[in-house]
Amino acid sequence: MLLLILALPTVRWQERNYIVYYLCGQFFFNGYANWLNELEKDNLFAYSLNFSWAYYSLSLYFARLYASRKWEWFILGLVALYQLNLIYTLQASSTVADFNSVSFGVVSLLITIACLFYYRQRLAEQPKENILTVSDFWYVNGIFTYYTSNFFIFLTYNSLVSRNYANIGIIWKIHNVVFLVMCVYFFIGMRCKPLPEK
Repeated sequence: MLLLILALPTVRWQERNYIVYYLCGQFFFNGYANWLNELEKDNLFAYSLNFSWAYYSLSLYFARLYASRKWEWFILGLVALYQLNLIYTLQASSTVADFNSVSFGVVSLLITIACLFYYRQRLAEQPKENILTVSDFWYVNGIFTYYTSNFFIFLTYNSLVSRNYANIGIIWKIHNVVFLVMCVYFFIGMRCKPLPEK
């Protein structure tokens, strides 16, 4: 958090900075979930909202990044399907009894694929500048690191919990370390120049 606060003065606020929106949502929803946990209340609803917000804001980021109407509609169509599924799931159960491993895993896979597509685009075009000085490169590195590393955690969490593994808490410690790595990448990205809007 401290790294990102230090980098915020360099952010260009007049632009649609979906990474900042994503981070604000992360800190708000995770803080809310931690508060509920301190009150010994169920906090899975907060995590579901967090994941929904994360997928929505990152999808807007990738739609802007690709600057293709076809990809924009495809990405936002997937987001709409996910949001409708979330609404249906919440309405059908009225509470979130379990961590939604499959849904979280699928979204992590979709975001990972979006990152790989970005890397493919960057490798296919003639470089106009040093990629290490471009903010989007660092943002995508952070997103890729986080969602790829946590894909198996998200996908298998319910299965691991059902088997009553004694050290299940270590998984979330690993998750938090990977989140910190993502924030370091974002910090570097915020100090780099953004590419002009396409």
